[in-house]
Amino acid sequence: MAPNKRGKAKGSSAVSTDSSSSASTDYPSCIRFIPPSSVAITIHAKPGSKIATITDFNDEALGVQIDAPAKDGEANAALLDYISSVIGVKRRQVSIVSGSKSRDKVVVVEEVTLQHVYNVLERVSKCH
Repeated sequence: MAPNKRGKAKGSSAVSTDSSSSASTDYPSCIRFIPPSSVAITIHAKPGSKIATITDFNDEALGVQIDAPAKDGEANAALLDYISSVIGVKRRQVSIVSGSKSRDKVVVVEEVTLQHVYNVLERVSKCH
């Protein structure tokens, strides 16, 4: 009787794994959930523009124009300020985890949900 219980448990876990993987495909791959309550965003920064704005929102990256030059970390600071204001979080909740010297960056926003970040970025990218 014990082997039957093991077989049922394996079958039910495979079904739950499939349903969770299909739920994660609703979001572009440029935004990812990081447990327990953070979201990573892959960003392609375009420093030196006249205004800060989101240019595109696709699977590869979130395109962001920055109104600061790419020297002495000015563009990075402006990027973090802009992302925090768009998402509606405090500046200290946003940080660059990779790509600080590159145009392609990964920014982590703490204490937010993936759904909230997706909704905000989708709304803002359609306005521009």
